[in-house]
Amino acid sequence: MDSFTIDTQTFNDLDILNSKDGVYSVFNLFKQTKTAAARKRLMEIMQHPSSNLQDICLRSATIKFFYEHKIVFDVKDEHIDLIDYYLKSKFKKFRSNPIDTMADYVSRKSSNDYYVIKIGIRYLILLTRYINSFINALEGHQLPAYLVEIFQQLQTIIEEGVLVKAAKLDELNLSFLEVGRLDRALRGPEKEKMFSLLSLIYELDVIGTAAAVASARGFSMPVFSSEGMQLRINGLFHPGIGNAVKNDVCIDEKQNLLFLTGSNMAGKSSLLKSLGLVIYLAHIGFPVPATAVTLSVFKGLITTINLPDNLNQGLSHYYTEVKRVREVAEHLLKRDRMFVIFNELFRGTNVKDAFDGSALIISELSTIADSAFIISTHIIELAEVLKKHHNINFRYLDTGFHNQKPVFTYQLLDGISKEALGMYIVRNEGIVEILQQAASSRQLTSNPND
Repeated sequence: MDSFTIDTQTFNDLDILNSKDGVYSVFNLFKQTKTAAARKRLMEIMQHPSSNLQDICLRSATIKFFYEHKIVFDVKDEHIDLIDYYLKSKFKKFRSNPIDTMADYVSRKSSNDYYVIKIGIRYLILLTRYINSFINALEGHQLPAYLVEIFQQLQTIIEEGVLVKAAKLDELNLSFLEVGRLDRALRGPEKEKMFSLLSLIYELDVIGTAAAVASARGFSMPVFSSEGMQLRINGLFHPGIGNAVKNDVCIDEKQNLLFLTGSNMAGKSSLLKSLGLVIYLAHIGFPVPATAVTLSVFKGLITTINLPDNLNQGLSHYYTEVKRVREVAEHLLKRDRMFVIFNELFRGTNVKDAFDGSALIISELSTIADSAFIISTHIIELAEVLKKHHNINFRYLDTGFHNQKPVFTYQLLDGISKEALGMYIVRNEGIVEILQQAASSRQLTSNPND
């Protein structure tokens, strides 16, 4: 797969592999596979997004096929796990001579190793029959290329080895000669093919699970376009938020920088994370949290949403922010078609430096026409400075007041936010009254002669 630039900060910002609260993560969302080994395959996929459109679409089209046809790939974890255990076992193989096989059987028929061998073979026979029936059930469909490739590999493994005949045996009444013959092949010359077969099972398990998640959670399959740099989203939402408000977002070559404003708690961080997830999931060929998405292939995703302090390195938060901006600049120098998200540039310094620094960096970013940028801020005054750049799209998350209390609609609108809730929040917490009471209590108890 062609490389796709993404870093640890971005993985952490978007809660892709791990979550801060131990509950939500993208991996947890999709890890409902039938088999435990498929979850390892899922982790591998999630660690390696791609910018190769052909590779992305192979997986994406297969997931879409499962999704549209409501296909369920129903394998049993306990069966697969025991097959894997059997194939990896170091038990002595049965000898080929029938008399020696009989002797082996007499000496081992009550042992644990014979039980493991027999059960492993039994479940391999059942798995072979299921694979055959699964493939046969889809005859007549216009199968996606990747699924055709998987089916061909499975059929080759089965038909060119002992499984083709084993599938016709009575798995509950295998003779000791049949067990010996099959075991010599399955743990001998065909062993690696059996592991390849299991790997294909894990791949189908991941694909089926991704399709099931898309159906259950209202995700859609993204459509890639070759018509310039673009991202068009209808019905964007964050999968970790129940009953999330959906929004539409559009970024293209004419307006490739989205400047996002909104009051505290208006939902800016959640929106930024949702956008990042769409880009990330699309580039592993997975369904995305939106009603419909059309986008071009990007070569990397870099986010700065929850930048941690580097106190152990003796760095101020502001200097950490500056270093992060430099990292992003270096990525932009090396690669085109980057998707960059910044949440609150330079919040770690005074208002003037934050304003001047943000205006400078955003203005420079706006000149890079082959990448996309989304930048949120509390400093709404920046908008006046940035209006001269015609490729900047100004959007804000709506907030209103009802009965003197803020109402958050989480709706994305055109323009610049005019609501400021900072002082409302301070006053609503009763901090001033507490401090006044503290001052009064000190005056009452103080000794005027002291």
